[in-house]
Amino acid sequence: MDYTADFLLELLGTDCYKMYERVNNFIMDSYNVNQMWDKGGKYGDICLRYSRSGKSLCTLYFRREQLGIWIILGKEERGKFEEKRNQFSHELQERYDMTEIYHDGKWLMFDVEDDYLYNEITLLMMIKKAPNRKLTMCGYCCDMCKAYAANIKKSDERQSLSEYWNKYYNLDISPENISCDGCRCMKADAHRIDSACPVRACIFHKKLNDCSECAKYPCDIFLSKKGLSYEEAYEIEKLDLSSYYDFLGAFDNKSRLDRITNRGK
Repeated sequence: MDYTADFLLELLGTDCYKMYERVNNFIMDSYNVNQMWDKGGKYGDICLRYSRSGKSLCTLYFRREQLGIWIILGKEERGKFEEKRNQFSHELQERYDMTEIYHDGKWLMFDVEDDYLYNEITLLMMIKKAPNRKLTMCGYCCDMCKAYAANIKKSDERQSLSEYWNKYYNLDISPENISCDGCRCMKADAHRIDSACPVRACIFHKKLNDCSECAKYPCDIFLSKKGLSYEEAYEIEKLDLSSYYDFLGAFDNKSRLDRITNRGK
């Protein structure tokens, strides 16, 4: 089954869906991971795994008005937890201490109905793995993008990407002409989808890392490269969350940078 935001909202309810949305945004903003949807088995109706190269960051289990969040901490990660123990509530420390250690680590499962534990859950994830997401100057994600040259070498999905670009952005670029080394690549022969990107020129001129650092964000130059959020893409033509993150999520730069700028306030 293809899962949409409306389906998950109906399943989880408003408060629990907010927790899913916050956790998902944090993960997709912070980590180079893939999403894998599956049946939840005995733990839930649906599950969503976040992993990369066979290594799992966490798994979410969707149930009626409840979200299960499963994080496994290995030996080294448990040592890091002890170093940061005082940053966690007594409730979470007690849950941690009572959780059994298996051959591959301590299996922490949190059943939540709202976003009360959000800050502690995300801190556990940062103990599990340091954030490693790489953003472009305008806030796109190269490591999510099917046009990124390194991703094409691993799995060439340019035909589908070309179709999504045409459908949602009215871009007519043939698959064989889709390849990008990214705006941060400094090689003389670097290839970019937009070789005259105005955002890149502006960032270099102002000596910034990305648009979120600019006092004028979001300006007209940035907005000329603004990508579609899930809700905006859904209005053009309905699509499930998996397809969105596979082919369009890399370009939702405004939502991403808005979250980054709000965290700093």
